[in-house]
Amino acid sequence: MDTRHSLEFILRGSCEVNKMVVDKKQKDADRVGELIKDIEGNEESIKSLLGVLKTMSDSGNLKVIQDLMQELIPGNPEGIVQTLDKMEFHEGGINLASFIVAFMASLSDNVTKDSISTILYNSNELWSAMVDGAKKPENFSLFGLLGLLKDPEIAAGLTVVLNSLKVIGKLLKKVDTGEGQ
Repeated sequence: MDTRHSLEFILRGSCEVNKMVVDKKQKDADRVGELIKDIEGNEESIKSLLGVLKTMSDSGNLKVIQDLMQELIPGNPEGIVQTLDKMEFHEGGINLASFIVAFMASLSDNVTKDSISTILYNSNELWSAMVDGAKKPENFSLFGLLGLLKDPEIAAGLTVVLNSLKVIGKLLKKVDTGEGQ
């Protein structure tokens, strides 16, 4: 009788396990069915999202995010500092920011779009020039600085900065801080 009870116990257990497996497969199939229903109504959104992911992958930004997620394991402050100090991280961040700004620019008027596109297209050159300037600063005399103003590119860049500062100042004066003016 012990053998018979043992066999019945094993068979019942086996049936329960099979039932659990079948139930899990059915639940999984139900979830897949619900997912398919959700997808059927949003084909364009999903295609668009996949396009964004492809663009991010092609530009290397998706890899930067993946690498960042792998390196920034909680409780690893040295890894975080090392990651943030890497030039690749900065370049990846710049590329990602450029992608986001370019996306926003695509929604803007033509002048804004063209201006942003020109800057973003040359962003690596800009950042390299800034980093080089910070690492190897030149000493200028007052007359040396005045002489630089004869350079058309310096004059154009300075005019851009001054005009931008003027607009920023004008706009920030309009911000309501609740303190009166």
